[in-house]
Amino acid sequence: MADISETIASIRKAESDADSLIENANKQSTEMIQEARTNADSAVEAAKLEAQEEAKHILLAKEDEAGKEATIITNESEKNIKNSLRGSENNVDSAAEVIIETVL
Repeated sequence: MADISETIASIRKAESDADSLIENANKQSTEMIQEARTNADSAVEAAKLEAQEEAKHILLAKEDEAGKEATIITNESEKNIKNSLRGSENNVDSAAEVIIETVL
């Protein structure tokens, strides 16, 4: 009888040990899943921040480039206006002569 009791006790202990192993495995699995989710969230957030910073740098570079182009266009426009005014001033004398000749 002692042998049967010892055997039953051994079986119960083995079942208890197995239950403990399963419980520990489930806890570890849950912890690993939570850690993976946290790491994934952190990686996504870091990627978003990096993308935003890169977008800011690109935007600033494009704004700077556009400002330079605007300055060039403004300078060319001013030069063209001055040339037009000079051409008009040069034609004033000729126009005045034509008017005077026509009137007289």
